[in-house]
Amino acid sequence: MDSKANEKRELILRTATQIVLDSGFHSLTLDAVAKRAGISKGGLLYHYPNKDLLIKGIAIYIFDEFCHNFKSFAEKDPIEKGKWSRALIEASKFDLEHNAELNVGISAAALLNSGVVQNISESYQSILTKLEDDGINRVTAMIIRLVLDGLYYSQLLNVAQVEKEMQEAVFQQLVKMTIKEE
Repeated sequence: MDSKANEKRELILRTATQIVLDSGFHSLTLDAVAKRAGISKGGLLYHYPNKDLLIKGIAIYIFDEFCHNFKSFAEKDPIEKGKWSRALIEASKFDLEHNAELNVGISAAALLNSGVVQNISESYQSILTKLEDDGINRVTAMIIRLVLDGLYYSQLLNVAQVEKEMQEAVFQQLVKMTIKEE
């Protein structure tokens, strides 16, 4: 696929994601996406012929971005021991600070067939496998994973959300755990 088509697809997915973040899934319509993206509805339909395929595209796009950030943070980490755990912390921190886009992707996937959910689950499992073989205590790695999951679910479900200052302190503590295990 040429880069112009990829750019258009990315514009559509970014726009659709922003609509969901701003107003919820009930506001996601093909007309709304086309209008906000500044493209014709026919142009949108060329890439995403229906809302289900658009939602599937959102889920895959968001999770792919998360995985890209995860790998990028790991590549930049000069300390081998614990780098994958720190990469997950940093990727999650970045994502949570930027409207928790992963939550949008996972929510979108939950609305779809099990194939998309399975694909995302397998990708996440590959991330977790890297944590298990990260050179730090496996229990420490699991605690990091569960704390991050908890931060996401708290925000996703809007239940007892953690204030920004405390969230930052939690991220700092998790990083410390990868360097000097308690």
